[in-house]
Amino acid sequence: MFGYAREEALGEPVADLIVPPNLREAHWAGLRRVEAGGEPRILDRHMEMWAQRRGGETFPVQLTVTRSSEDPPLFTAFIRDLSDLRRAQDRGARVQRLLSEAEQLARMGSWELDLRTGEGVWSDEAYRMRGLEPGSKIPDVALVLEHVHPDDRDRVAQIMGSVAEDPQARSPEGLTLEYRMLRPDGSVRQIRSHGRTELDEHGEPRRWLGFAQDITDQRMTERELLAHYAVNQALRDWESFEEGVVGLLRRLGTALEFQLGSLWIWGEAEQRLCCRAFWTEPGVEASEFEAATRSATFAPGQGVPGRSWRTDTTVVTPEVTDALMGERRAAAERLGLHTALSIPAAADGTPLAVLSFYGFERREPTERLLRTLTGIGHQLGRFLSGRRAELGPRPLSARELEVLRLAADGNTGPQIAERLIVSPATVKTHFEHIYEKLGVSDRPAAVAHALRTGLIQ
Repeated sequence: MFGYAREEALGEPVADLIVPPNLREAHWAGLRRVEAGGEPRILDRHMEMWAQRRGGETFPVQLTVTRSSEDPPLFTAFIRDLSDLRRAQDRGARVQRLLSEAEQLARMGSWELDLRTGEGVWSDEAYRMRGLEPGSKIPDVALVLEHVHPDDRDRVAQIMGSVAEDPQARSPEGLTLEYRMLRPDGSVRQIRSHGRTELDEHGEPRRWLGFAQDITDQRMTERELLAHYAVNQALRDWESFEEGVVGLLRRLGTALEFQLGSLWIWGEAEQRLCCRAFWTEPGVEASEFEAATRSATFAPGQGVPGRSWRTDTTVVTPEVTDALMGERRAAAERLGLHTALSIPAAADGTPLAVLSFYGFERREPTERLLRTLTGIGHQLGRFLSGRRAELGPRPLSARELEVLRLAADGNTGPQIAERLIVSPATVKTHFEHIYEKLGVSDRPAAVAHALRTGLIQ
């Protein structure tokens, strides 16, 4: 162990052979205490310390000293070389540190769930992904579900409840699950979780282990590609401003996973930004918010659309109600809106329009996505610059106003046709023209817009 031959070591002071020079004074002091009748401080217990090999190399040892004779007083020392153990411990610590840093870089957390007791173990990153301090809570199924988005919770709970019996979870490939995670600050993250069931010696499910990865940025990249494709498709299919802008709002809003959208242009009469078109995802009842939006106007720099107009940059408001006022704010709160996103459409530094989108989830898009959307806005600006004459409101004809009045009175399409002595197909065509000019998508929205703006009484 120390590198000496037997004949070299016998009769030599231990301190000169195996005690490092910086520890020798303590060694001699201990011997003097023993000679004076005191017991060695290390008697009959393990103590870790440093020793020295021949040639001066120091290494860790475990030392145990026991009294082997009272008269004369003799002691026997047992020394264990800890070099391999320390190297293994150091390597284990480095590996653990490496895994922890790799998890942070990959935004991935490891987990394990005891299927018999329901108790779990999470890595530090599994806590951080959920917006929690590592070790701050004891992980179990209830804590997992607590951080699952309410719309995904039942599905995830059902899968977790049956994972012990799921053949796919027992396979070497394991089971993959994607869901939305809701953090304490209200932000939503996209998660992909992959795990497999481990069996005990009797073939019974013992534990479920795997990893969960935050793939929100990956989804953002996919949205970038979808947004580019959506805009290209909308511009390719563009036939008229009124029809084209609703298609643009629908396609781009769907690609970005927002549920409502509006287009703002400069109103010469008002000398403010005015809402020219509004889109709502099917199944979403937003008439109150639409009405409040259509009646709102903004000066440059005012509100989210006004800030985009003035700065020529994409503006994101994670909590839209913080940026709204009056009836529009109240309507947004009742509807449950959170994030607002405004994209300016400008050409040669001149703003032409602003596209605003609203969603039910709290989001904070990446800088890369914001740059992409600003670039899309410039693409739209170049496209609209050749259609400046279409940006202003188009007046309704006398017949179209008459059709709207009859619709506001509660008449159906066939009844309107009978009153005007025209075919139902003609009435349908009038409504299509009305929708285009008003920037709406259906009859109730057209009537509401006309009543609100005074087109009809």
